[in-house]
Amino acid sequence: MDKLARLTSHQNGSNKVHEMGRIWSKQAKERALLLQEHLIKWFEDEQSGMQEAVEQTISGTEFISEDIYFQLSAIKSRLETGDLVHWVDQCTIDSPSIDESRHVLDTQSTDNENKEANRITQLKERSNILCIHAGNLPLVGLQDVIAVLLAGHCYTGKISRKDPYLLPSILSWLIQFGWREQIQYWTQITADIPVNNYDQVLFAGSESSLSSVRKTLIEARILDEETPWLNRIASFSIAYCPSKKAVIEHNTDFMDALMRYGGKGCRSVGVVVSPVGLNELRIPLENAMKNVLEQNGALRQTNTLRPQDALKQNNFKKLRKAETPLKKVNKSELTSVTYKKAYNIAVDRVFVGVGDWLIEEHPIEYVPEPSNNRVVYWVHANQEDLVNLVERFGPALQSIYYLGSNASDVKKPYKHSFEIESIDSAQRPPLYWRPDGTDILRYLCPFII
Repeated sequence: MDKLARLTSHQNGSNKVHEMGRIWSKQAKERALLLQEHLIKWFEDEQSGMQEAVEQTISGTEFISEDIYFQLSAIKSRLETGDLVHWVDQCTIDSPSIDESRHVLDTQSTDNENKEANRITQLKERSNILCIHAGNLPLVGLQDVIAVLLAGHCYTGKISRKDPYLLPSILSWLIQFGWREQIQYWTQITADIPVNNYDQVLFAGSESSLSSVRKTLIEARILDEETPWLNRIASFSIAYCPSKKAVIEHNTDFMDALMRYGGKGCRSVGVVVSPVGLNELRIPLENAMKNVLEQNGALRQTNTLRPQDALKQNNFKKLRKAETPLKKVNKSELTSVTYKKAYNIAVDRVFVGVGDWLIEEHPIEYVPEPSNNRVVYWVHANQEDLVNLVERFGPALQSIYYLGSNASDVKKPYKHSFEIESIDSAQRPPLYWRPDGTDILRYLCPFII
């Protein structure tokens, strides 16, 4: 194809992309308003099945009731704030002009073989999306479901066996309100995923399971090797603590970021960077961690559900409010913690240990990538060193938090995908937050870019 023909082709293509984007914006806004309304009803309607799903999750999974309530409350609050409409608006407002779209298509395409250009043509108004959900947090897969529905695509889900009740309850509820055309199927068993000519796979989970899941799907001929995958495999986040005062003033949010969900979330803090040494913060940190463990292993936050809210009046009134005793630590866990403490003493490493949780101080040159959810690494270093850690941890790193009222105080040339967030948003992110730096809605709708 000569240069003039290619230019003409790209211009026609970009005009089509622009028109698709314009139509999509209107339809997506309508979907967002409906989806917000229907999801909020799931929280408030006694017949929605939410209460049963919560009870099943409490009795049939490793999640403690307080963490479940915390997650439900955070999600409902964000829905009421209008996150879904804002998400659509954000994509539309950030969209470049027609000329810029032409330039993008022109630079991305080489004889129609460029993968991204092909993906733009493949992901049209209605595509089949397979979502493979993680199960490390309650309802962790909800964002992917929302993104697929807002985009106007068809959803098929592989539900995690670690969180098998809440998401199916929501999916069943939405089908009653007219979402059946988009919600195709879900299952806990990989082999039961139907063959459906999938245009995209959204994978969220550990890097160790990624290759085996992909291999299983290809060998079962559920997918072919050319099907694009978007993989979210980040496993931990970093917090920057500027002073001892910041720890004291923000200890509740700080402990929430470290210890909520047992530290299993990719937004959970696994590394702390601070110009203050751990020894200087031993007492306030010990007190804060003890307070967490005294309240059943997770921070007791003020419930964001209003007292008059139907969710509390009706659906929650039959459930116990996280009054179960502190989960016992088994003998092997105690042996492991005892060994770690003894080893830290032997190598003269500064650490804070409460229960089966440890915060260990490591030199920046040797601090490892976090591998144990209940061991947090403290790095005695400055902001300039934080940049080096961000580059070193690479795709394993999810987010960067700041302990203070103004997260913009940390101004460094991080990769474009990293935004410095306030520590109070660590476990309460907006529904449009970007896992692994990717806006899922924008990714699913390349024709609006």
